[in-house]
Amino acid sequence: MKKNRISKNWLNKQKKDIYVRKSKIDGYRARSVYKLIEIDKKFKIFKGGMFVLDIGAAPGSWSQYASKVVKNGKVISIDLKSMEEIKDTIQIKGDFTDPSIQKKIKDYF
Repeated sequence: MKKNRISKNWLNKQKKDIYVRKSKIDGYRARSVYKLIEIDKKFKIFKGGMFVLDIGAAPGSWSQYASKVVKNGKVISIDLKSMEEIKDTIQIKGDFTDPSIQKKIKDYF
């Protein structure tokens, strides 16, 4: 019973969360993208033409943002989980510590 109540509380918080709603409106897959946007605004970490490797990328909101701001650069998203395709990114399903996956990554760069 206690677990069920906790789940309901979490769902209620999610429904009221401004960033959850904003991410749906803006088309991002997760609210965590706004943390990255804030970091980028403050420290200017992304530039056009940059190569970005997003490790542990699922669900993909950070890759979505990176692909928008690096314009003619490359974004490679890697995760153990499958993800829906993200425009202008290369997606790899696998463990980035696996030498064969590392070779794939190197081949793209």
